[in-house]
Amino acid sequence: MTAGARTLPIRLAPLLGEALDSWLEALARRTHTPLGEVLRHFGFPTRLGRGDHLKGIPPDWTILLSEQETAAIAHASGLEPQTITNMTLASYDQRALRINFERRYVNRWVLWGRGGGSRFCPDCLSDSGGRWQLAWRLGWSFACVLHGRLLADCCPHCGRVQRQRPRSGRAIPLAAICGNPPAIPGGPRTSGCGFDLTQTRTLPLPAAHPALMAQQRLMDIIEAGTASFGPYVISPQPSQTALADVRAIGGRVLADLPQPGIRHLVPTDIAAEHFTIEPDSELAQRASDRPGFMAPPRAVSTAVAVISALYVLEQPDVHRASEAMRDLLEAMREELWQISATSIDSWGRSLSPVLQGVHLAALAPTLRPSEKLRHRTVAPLPSRPRTTGRETARRAQKIPSMFWPAWAVRFAPPDGIYPRVLAPALAASLLITGSNITLQDAAGHLGSVIDGTEVSRVLQFLDDQPYWPAMTTALVRLADHLDTVSVPVDYRRRRRLDYTGLLPHERWREVCRSTGTSPGAGRREMIVRCQLFQRISGLPAEATPGYHGINEAQFRAASARDAALQTPELAQALSKEAQNFLAGHRIRNEPVAWRPPLTLLAGLDLPGPDPARIDVAHLHRLIRQRKNPVQYAADTLNTNIEAIRLVLDEQPAPALPPTPATAKATGHTRFKARQAMPKEKFARLYLDEHRSLQQIGDLTGFSRGVLADLAREYGISLRGGPQDYKRRGTVDPDWLTEQYVIRRRTLPDLAREVGMSTANMARWAHTHDIPLRPRGGGSHDTALRMTEQAARAPAILKEALTSPYAWQRLDRFVAALPYPTLREAAQVLGVHQSALVTQISRLEKDLGQPLLERAERNRGMKLTHFGEEVVAAAGRR
Repeated sequence: MTAGARTLPIRLAPLLGEALDSWLEALARRTHTPLGEVLRHFGFPTRLGRGDHLKGIPPDWTILLSEQETAAIAHASGLEPQTITNMTLASYDQRALRINFERRYVNRWVLWGRGGGSRFCPDCLSDSGGRWQLAWRLGWSFACVLHGRLLADCCPHCGRVQRQRPRSGRAIPLAAICGNPPAIPGGPRTSGCGFDLTQTRTLPLPAAHPALMAQQRLMDIIEAGTASFGPYVISPQPSQTALADVRAIGGRVLADLPQPGIRHLVPTDIAAEHFTIEPDSELAQRASDRPGFMAPPRAVSTAVAVISALYVLEQPDVHRASEAMRDLLEAMREELWQISATSIDSWGRSLSPVLQGVHLAALAPTLRPSEKLRHRTVAPLPSRPRTTGRETARRAQKIPSMFWPAWAVRFAPPDGIYPRVLAPALAASLLITGSNITLQDAAGHLGSVIDGTEVSRVLQFLDDQPYWPAMTTALVRLADHLDTVSVPVDYRRRRRLDYTGLLPHERWREVCRSTGTSPGAGRREMIVRCQLFQRISGLPAEATPGYHGINEAQFRAASARDAALQTPELAQALSKEAQNFLAGHRIRNEPVAWRPPLTLLAGLDLPGPDPARIDVAHLHRLIRQRKNPVQYAADTLNTNIEAIRLVLDEQPAPALPPTPATAKATGHTRFKARQAMPKEKFARLYLDEHRSLQQIGDLTGFSRGVLADLAREYGISLRGGPQDYKRRGTVDPDWLTEQYVIRRRTLPDLAREVGMSTANMARWAHTHDIPLRPRGGGSHDTALRMTEQAARAPAILKEALTSPYAWQRLDRFVAALPYPTLREAAQVLGVHQSALVTQISRLEKDLGQPLLERAERNRGMKLTHFGEEVVAAAGRR
């Protein structure tokens, strides 16, 4: 096409924002050439209409040019191709309208696209000499911000929209003159209507008029290609999406908002113009046909729609925008057949998540409490449930059945609901946040310690309280936090553990002895076990194996008393007990307990007290000075018992130092002795190094009597002193049997202890019919220690402890378990595979049962049931 095109002898630059047809007409006027001749000069073929009249510019040129057409015009005019393209509506595609590029038309059903025609500003036409702006063809154009007036919809003389038909190609186009065919039959074909459009009267708008501000906002959105103002700050949207939001609200206003509502929203002059319609005009008929569905035919109606939409969308944030949206919904309620969380979908296509969030926040007062959580209505940007089933299951793995105590105490209302009911309801509520899971299924995911009906009842109770918005905000923050972090505790696995072996009676007594704690009556032991169970498992206390005979109120009272009795030493021992329990279940990489950061609650006015504000030092003084200390401390510190319990669980009050008069009664000296001389150290000094009680007393500062009591507590038999044997001149047979046969000590060692010769000690052995061992390895110190260690080992391991290398075999066996094959384990442990296989085979032979099921194709090695018992016993040694 460009081959026959000639360059124009006279050049004319397009005005900023000018439409292509306007520029071509101006070029024809500048060259005093009929419009058709200008097109022929560009190299385009002659276009003939009826009666062989030369036709003008094709109507779709102002929508879109082909590459060949663009190149031809650029060649002839000397303009850049992009400049030519910018004079067509294609420059607004995907920003302010949608164009079908194959068929060259504007989609009128989206973004208020106009299929043809143009509004105009009379003053702009006058100032520019009849040049037309491209933006006037947009369905979004309704006002001139330069001259402060509404745009004209049509010629006031003929009543027809401008530029819907091409100008005649046989005439030189007249500037700012209506070019529509004459209204009087028989008039000149090329003259058109002939009205001077610069004389058109439209509604003047003073500076800062809402219509001008709204028009400027729309043009800024279109120019920038994005919306990032008001509620869009939190989630900027492409311009076409933001305009779809404007169209949705504005169209609904035009269709369903009663006249009083419109008059309340828009300025008086705009409302008056909007409701003043000539009944017989073409525009009046089009305005009443599905108003707001497509681009409003009148500029003033567009102004009403856009001003109303921006009344919502120019609010500072989503929640203030929702208040404006709520006003509209209330005004339109009688016209709308349904208002629900999804009803906005019928307002239009491709709506932004911002508008959906505004709509959900607007509906929040009418939603059930569970629906508020599902739609996260208190979040900065509410949204519809989007958490998948897999994501819900993953979140359930991060949530205990009973809400974290440090969080639950902040949520606890002053009265009306027990913590036993509140805690699991809050945990289930956390699971339904942002999810479509049912309340019953949410409770089931968390161990079914509460049912869906009870969860619903708790939420309805909380929803009636003034602090419910703060609580839902906290739950939304926490759900988002859990979805983005790795929680170090697998609560789903914790719920499935077997807790029957947790803190048995013997262990509790040993813990009490080692920490100087009074074991109390049987109920205290059960309370401590229940608390330890709840801390590890996240389940309610009544799920503890063996739990019986105490109700919720009694348990809370007993727990409060126990919190006052707890000391740092006892807390540390119980924590160690919990770690050992988890290790026995092959859980070594998790803490005993965990909680989300309390910083997520910053700035929220929650009903429960903040334990962080409690003066811990003052609390400790109060706890140690009263008979009923927890209640007294709660009253004194103006808080509740649960907050006091929580602080004491995490920071127990130290025991008061004993006075000389009470030291013996309280067992404080024994406690100090236990701390300084644990069983392993005592056995090493007394049994392995054969020191006397007096020597150990000189070393540690404790009396012989205290050490003797400690030995009996540890189950260590005491021997008589050498002076006793010298005085009596005899060797006690029981002592000699224990030391020589059971303890495996040597005769020279025993002889030195009692002050006699080795031969004399051998004669006493013959006298007491004690067979002597042969000389050699059986009497070696290493073998002796091995025998003593075997005596103290769990029963299941005794058969394996046959040599000094037995523990090494056990350790390597346990260390190899995380790997799928013994070959990989050997490589990581730095030993030969054959050596590792030999050691494990030796263990299996000594113990009499297989420990491992060896690896096969596509399946790694795994423990047998007996192997699991051996591993658990090895962890307790």
